[in-house]
Amino acid sequence: VGKLEIKPLKEGKKLAIISLATSERWKPESGDWQEKTYWHRVAVFAPAKVALIESAVQKGTRLRLVGQIRPGSWEDERGQTRYAVEFVVTGIGEVEILARGKPKAEGEPAAADADASGKPAKGSRKRAA
Repeated sequence: VGKLEIKPLKEGKKLAIISLATSERWKPESGDWQEKTYWHRVAVFAPAKVALIESAVQKGTRLRLVGQIRPGSWEDERGQTRYAVEFVVTGIGEVEILARGKPKAEGEPAAADADASGKPAKGSRKRAA
């Protein structure tokens, strides 16, 4: 997880917007490892999943997500049509925390099930299905 934003919606509901990185790594014939990172926008709508993200996810957290890939378009300030693909997690999707990120700053909720290294305690993966 890179950037994490929680936005209020109508009727007290919330939306979680996550900037999520995926990477691929390979070793070509030259022998030097190469790596390419891709950034994805993830929108989470389901209340239980947003609550889990809000309480336990921070920059550096590793997630497993199940959802849908949705294309979208909009018009920018110059009148040009822009296109993007977004990963969307709704009520039928899943959010599972695989590994914790950096500890949250003072005053933010701490993850009770993480050990001193910031890694989840054995068998403590959190899920919102």
